[in-house]
Amino acid sequence: MNLPLIALGGMALLGAYIGLKRKDPNINVSDCFFDHLAVPLYSLFREFDSNKGIIIDDVGEDFVVVNTPQGKLYGIELIGGDNVPNYLRLEDIERLVRTYKRESDAFFVHAILKQGFYHKQYIFSHNRNMLLAVGAKYNLKLMRGIDIVNAIFDLFLENSYYIEDKTVKRTMGIYPNGSTTETGDELFRKLARNAIYNGLRELDVWQAYKSLPIDVAKIQEVFKLDFEGVVWNYVDFNQKRIELAISRLLTAASWTGNKEAFKALKQAYSDRKIDLAIINSVAVLKEYDESIIGSLGSNLKTAYVRKDLYRKDVIRKTPIKWRDAEFDFLVDIEWLDNYFSPIHKKLTPNPDIWGYDHVGAFVNYSFSGDNDNPHSVIIARTGSGKTVAKQKIISQMIDVDFATGEARKLGKEVKVRNYDVGYSDEKFVSLLASNDKNDVAIVESDFDDFSYNLVNIETDENGRLIEADLQFASDLVSVILESQGSAPLTIGEQAAFKEAVRKIYATRQFKDRRVRDLRIRNKKLYEKLLAEGYDRNAHLSTVEGYDFLKKPLLADVIAYANVEAQNKQIKENQRKAYEGLAVKLTDIDNLELFSYFDSIDIKNSDFISMELNNFKESPLFTPIFLCIFQKVYLNDRKVALECKRKGIPAPKLLYPIEEAKNFFRIPYFETLLEKLALEARKYNVHLFFVVQNADHIPVGILKNLDTKIFLLRQDKKSDIINEVREHFDPPKKVLECLDDTQQYELCIWYAGGVFNLNFEMTDEEEKLYNTNPNKV
Repeated sequence: MNLPLIALGGMALLGAYIGLKRKDPNINVSDCFFDHLAVPLYSLFREFDSNKGIIIDDVGEDFVVVNTPQGKLYGIELIGGDNVPNYLRLEDIERLVRTYKRESDAFFVHAILKQGFYHKQYIFSHNRNMLLAVGAKYNLKLMRGIDIVNAIFDLFLENSYYIEDKTVKRTMGIYPNGSTTETGDELFRKLARNAIYNGLRELDVWQAYKSLPIDVAKIQEVFKLDFEGVVWNYVDFNQKRIELAISRLLTAASWTGNKEAFKALKQAYSDRKIDLAIINSVAVLKEYDESIIGSLGSNLKTAYVRKDLYRKDVIRKTPIKWRDAEFDFLVDIEWLDNYFSPIHKKLTPNPDIWGYDHVGAFVNYSFSGDNDNPHSVIIARTGSGKTVAKQKIISQMIDVDFATGEARKLGKEVKVRNYDVGYSDEKFVSLLASNDKNDVAIVESDFDDFSYNLVNIETDENGRLIEADLQFASDLVSVILESQGSAPLTIGEQAAFKEAVRKIYATRQFKDRRVRDLRIRNKKLYEKLLAEGYDRNAHLSTVEGYDFLKKPLLADVIAYANVEAQNKQIKENQRKAYEGLAVKLTDIDNLELFSYFDSIDIKNSDFISMELNNFKESPLFTPIFLCIFQKVYLNDRKVALECKRKGIPAPKLLYPIEEAKNFFRIPYFETLLEKLALEARKYNVHLFFVVQNADHIPVGILKNLDTKIFLLRQDKKSDIINEVREHFDPPKKVLECLDDTQQYELCIWYAGGVFNLNFEMTDEEEKLYNTNPNKV
């Protein structure tokens, strides 16, 4: 047998063995002939392989196989819902040590990545169960294998990032198997090779050489420092390696004759009086000033020195695969208390808004996706920037091009029903209306032409009254009565009102009015019908279209109630209820605003702007608002139901309501709005209130507003925080975030936590949103 054939056979055996090992790194082949032929060759191969940079051999569902003895590598992204630290506590560390210290892979690598607005924290480990235990603390799942590949490549600091569709995207990405003609591990090798080459020219390495006696690591302060780079922290709990590290210390100390302290340490560890961990930390930096190194170290409880020896190994292999063990140091695990913490909000799919958080990281948010309900409130004093924030939120949701005024997502994905008080949105709405591609309707009204039919009730496809709308009409009657200082409807009167309306609609026994009856409160419509050729004496039932003219009016219900109040065939309490109802409805009828057919024509436009300033000082402000609101809402509900029946998503319906305090002057409004908020959620309606003080929103409403946005004037910060504490009884982290909030920065408290958001604002936007008359 010649030498080439032997070599070929050996290579075949080696290839088969490597294939088996890559398929399952823990495979046991010691009882077969592979043990005698392939293992020596494999050992030589692994020694050669280990001298190379980090290589990904395979990509699994929730792991990757790397060229380390342990093979499978798992990862979690350390991320949460807050900008407020939520540390891994000492008891959590102790539990990890107790459970895993006897396992050979009881170590993990923590990576802190900062590159512009792209901030990440990862924890990698070969010990799957230990990583799951850490993830359970923060409700985190293991990363997908392909996401681990992308994360490791990002940590070479060769990638770049951009913002598109309100989320962050990579310039270079390694995509899941099947989406390209190459596998993820092959793409990684190509990209990593070039990244390492550039890194060897551009990157500096700083090595931690000792721990510092500092109680709390301040990860958030690390991200505030001006640098680009990655900090790697190796943490090892393995008992045997710790005992070996202590023995090395004893050996080294024996030369100096000062080994008693280390003997005591060895004994204490052996007796389980203390638990220890091996730490190794390196900072790989790209763009930075050396002046930050001291702050970097103190924030991470370590001291760093520039590393030139083995610098190439750190860059090529990363601490996932290799570290300079000469710089390992032992710490009591108490040192790890208050060290690891997520401090960024998790990015959400299909976001509504985006910006940068308190430490400069990109952040996005969805009112519906991040919460159980989509309703929200902005709470901010005058001069805090609340109107600017409101308009910026609207402009991001509809994707406004400020050069042309086009709102690219208006109508397709989002519709807006804007209720303004005081013309604060006038310039913004005018910009939108100036572009013909936007479907914008501007509605202005006053007492002279306002009219609303209180008993114009929608019917379903079977001709039955929609019960929710009938309830709304009953509630609206109570709101109108309270606005005039009268008592709302009693339970009996509510029942009588509903029964009267049902009977009138069912029997069609109401007055068939004539065209001439429109000339008082519906003058424009009266003139329009005459122009269309209708005689002034024509019955409205003969008018084609205009279904709202073929409905009963309040006078018809009053007439029915008066008849029933004299009906001897019903119970006395029912007659009393009808009698009381007739009196109260007559009082409303005398106002003349709710007695005629609807005068406000609400088109189904994509952006409807309603200026309510003309009604602001009237005691009827709240009921008039509700009348307008209901007309808009009914149109939107109809569209949402049509979308549901067709199986297509309904657009988000944003209802910004400025100076919402005005609406809560009527006690019954709170009850009505609670019901409305619960129903509106089904139709993708987002109620969005704007108020000045926390107590302007009743407590009963707050439970339906998952998003609370605060803007703080710095000179009033303590007053506002005390007000929030008293009115909301918030968790401690909300108060911490508020205290850290800067001028014009949003503090967003939502179902998943609390975080800060700073909008990116151009000069053109600031001028457009500005409502300060002293600022041009």
